[in-house]
Amino acid sequence: MKKIKKIAVIGLGLIGGSLALSLKNVNKEFIITGYDIKSESMNIAKYRDIIDVIAGSYKEAVSDADLVIIATPISKIVEVADHIKDYLKNGAIITDVGSAKEKIVRKVCKIFPENVYFIGGHPMAGSENEGILSATPDLFRNTFYILTPTDTTISEPLVILHSLFTKIGAKVISIDPREHDENVALISHLPHVLSTNLVDMIDDKQKNMKNLFKLCAGGFRDMTRIAAANTKMWLDISFENKEKLIKSIDNYIEYLKNFRSNIQNDNLESIRNHYMKAREARINMAKYIEKDISNLYEVRIAIKDRKGVLSEITRAISSYGINIEDISIFHSTEFSGGGILKVLVQGKDSGKIAKEAVEKAGYEASVKKVLGE
Repeated sequence: MKKIKKIAVIGLGLIGGSLALSLKNVNKEFIITGYDIKSESMNIAKYRDIIDVIAGSYKEAVSDADLVIIATPISKIVEVADHIKDYLKNGAIITDVGSAKEKIVRKVCKIFPENVYFIGGHPMAGSENEGILSATPDLFRNTFYILTPTDTTISEPLVILHSLFTKIGAKVISIDPREHDENVALISHLPHVLSTNLVDMIDDKQKNMKNLFKLCAGGFRDMTRIAAANTKMWLDISFENKEKLIKSIDNYIEYLKNFRSNIQNDNLESIRNHYMKAREARINMAKYIEKDISNLYEVRIAIKDRKGVLSEITRAISSYGINIEDISIFHSTEFSGGGILKVLVQGKDSGKIAKEAVEKAGYEASVKKVLGE
């Protein structure tokens, strides 16, 4: 398997800087080159030992890199890809950190030559603080890191990225770019829109209701905390994923209309059921997030050596809500032109569900509990 030695990080903000720090903690031998349009960010990154080398240009940053991480604002990712396309070494792996994927993956895959490998990425981590000064190696610990391979993604680069980002403490999951955008529109982008609009409404109302902001309690503050996030970033996100976001807004409006109708018609039972259903769902949310290491399963899958195999399998497993803890490939003498893919999954019944998902996708699989019965 290809060994990563030199890493280039383009965009030295909170995410790019934190990734560089996290990766240096994983392997002190990594040589990390940083490039940013702001020289101050590069100087701070070098001073804090976040990067080893300051690059003077895109070419200098990526020409000898085994892995390139594009950690710029989402509106600049395609532009950066175009800048670096002619300077990438043969076999280089490129990923990004954009929180919308479908359009970016489609455009970037058309830009890069066939001898390099692009896999979209989205670390679902952040902070109210911004910039390289806020970079921390713990930013991704116990957070989801989404990879978005396509049908043409080959196995080795995906395994490398999965392994690297797992080592920095993230829970890595692979899903289709379109599915990614639909998911984050509902659980990330829509909540931000709701938060900002609620603050906007209260701000307008308080002009005539002078004590309104003074009376805002914990519930309001909890729901609107994210309204203070980076304006430029959220402007980019809103338009990059606008079709999925509009669909989510329309869906939410239908729920509000239904709630309004039940209130207006004094439908006490429907409102009670609504509150109880929402309360139970919120209480049970933890079981979908927290890790149970006592239920760790190894799924073995026989695979052919062709493009798209690993992407097919990881997406099949992830589509059932199963998180892949680790993934590795072993070449086998049992049959030519292929190998054995070992996937570790965790959670009650996760092994059985993952096996069924893989078999449904057309592969032979076996499963065993890692810690024994």
